[in-house]
Amino acid sequence: MPLNIETPLPYQRDSVCPFDPGPALREAQQKDPVHKYRLPDGRDIWVVTRYDDVRRMLTDPRLSSALTPLTLMLPGIDDTGLTVPPGSFVNMDPPEHTRLRRTVTSSFTARRMRELAPRLEKIAEDCLDAMEHSGPPADFMAAFAFPFPLLAICELLGLTDAQREEYLSVIARAPGLAATAEEGRELVGAAHRFMSAAVTEQRAHPGDGVIGMLVREHGDEVSDEEIVGISNMFLTAGFDTVANTLGLGLLALFENPGQLARLRDDPAVLDTAVEELMRYLSVISATGGRTATEDLELGGVTVKAGEHVVPALAVANRDPGHYDDPDRLDLTRAPAQQIGFGHGVHRCIGGTMTLLEMRIAFSAVLRRFPDLRLAVPPEEVAYRGYNMVHGALAIPVVW
Repeated sequence: MPLNIETPLPYQRDSVCPFDPGPALREAQQKDPVHKYRLPDGRDIWVVTRYDDVRRMLTDPRLSSALTPLTLMLPGIDDTGLTVPPGSFVNMDPPEHTRLRRTVTSSFTARRMRELAPRLEKIAEDCLDAMEHSGPPADFMAAFAFPFPLLAICELLGLTDAQREEYLSVIARAPGLAATAEEGRELVGAAHRFMSAAVTEQRAHPGDGVIGMLVREHGDEVSDEEIVGISNMFLTAGFDTVANTLGLGLLALFENPGQLARLRDDPAVLDTAVEELMRYLSVISATGGRTATEDLELGGVTVKAGEHVVPALAVANRDPGHYDDPDRLDLTRAPAQQIGFGHGVHRCIGGTMTLLEMRIAFSAVLRRFPDLRLAVPPEEVAYRGYNMVHGALAIPVVW
C-alpha cells in the first residue's frame, strides 16, 4: 500500500485551483526564494522557486545529476544498492550524458517531427473514432489523453502493436511517488523485462523507430542494456507527461471558455497555445534535483557541497518577476521561454515531440467535438495524490 505521507513542498498544489502551485510555494517565492525544506523522511533540500534562479541552477556544472540519490523525492524507499540504470542519461553528468544523448538527437529534429506528424494525426483520429463510437459520457483520460501519447511514443520507438498492449498492462500497475520499495522494484523490474525483450527482438530485426536506429547506427557503441534504459526513459517521460498535460489542459480550457473558443476557431494560435499551456499547467511540478559538488551561491544563499537542490518548476513558471499576470491563461501570450522542459544540457530532448503531440491533439479534439464539455461539476473531478506528474484521475465529458 502507498505510504500515508505529506506531499513535499515542491509538489504541492493549490487546494482550490488544481492548476496553481500551493500557497506555501507562493510564499517561499515571495519571501525566501531559495528555501531550506525538510522532506518527510528527514533529509534537507533547497527548493528553488524563482524563474531566473531555476535557469541558473539548471546550467551550473557544479550541480550534479549523477550524485543525486535516485530516491531523493521518494520517501520510504531505501537507496541501498540502487544505481542509475544504463542508458538513463537524465541521471548522468557529462561526458557520459553527452555520449548517450547525442545518439538519439536525430530522432527529435524538426525534419523527423514533420515525417512523424501524419502518423500521429492518424493515431489521434483513431482514438477519437473509438471515443465517438462509444458515445457520451466518456472519460477523456481513458479514451484519449492516455492512449494517444502512449501510441505516439511507441510509434517513435518502433514498438509493435502487441508490444504496445503488453506495455499498457505494465504501466497499469504503476504506483505514485508514495510507493513502497517493493512496489517500486516490481514496476522497474517489469518495465526492464518488457523492454529487454523488445530490444533483443530488434537487435535481430531492427525496425524504423528509435530502437532500430540505435541498433543500426550505434550498435557497436551502445549496449543492449543502454538501449533498454534509453527506451524506458522515453516511454515513461514521454507518455505520462503528455497525457496529463492534455487532461489538465482540457480542464483549464473549460475553465476559460474564451480561450477555448479562440483555440478551436483560430488554428494560428496553436504554437503559442501549447507553450502557454505547458507554462500554466507545469504538470511536472519539480525535477528530481541536483547535488552540489562544491560550495556555491544561489539566489543569495550558500549551498554547501553535498547538499541537494530541487527546482520547483510549477511556481517558477508563475514567477511574477518574469511573466506579466502569470496566473492568467493567455493562449496568445508572446513567447517567453517556459521551463517545463527544464533548461541547459538536460533540457528535455523530447520537447519538440511533446509540443507536436499537443498541437495535433488539441486541434483534433476541438475539431471533432466543438461542443465538448464536462459531464460533472468541476469540483467533482478527482486529482492524483503525491506524484511526479500532476494530473486528473478521470475527466468525464459529453458532447
